[in-house]
Amino acid sequence: MAPTIASLIDPASMTSGFGLLVTGWGAGYLFGAPIAGYLLQAYGGAQGGLRSYRPAMFYAGGITLAAATMVIVMRWRTTKSW
Repeated sequence: MAPTIASLIDPASMTSGFGLLVTGWGAGYLFGAPIAGYLLQAYGGAQGGLRSYRPAMFYAGGITLAAATMVIVMRWRTTKSW
């Protein structure tokens, strides 16, 4: 994560950037597992086989794609290049 933060912000703001990063991780740890557990139970629980795990997998994949999109947008807005 350090290269990503370093490419998006100036060195004087690195501590703030890492603070925001860790705050985001904390939110993910606090809300991600309960939401995935709720989705698992809502679609049949552990006894439902692989089919009941799919919504939680799609949730995790969707959140990952959203985060990657945000990084790409921030990169484009700050440097105007890929």
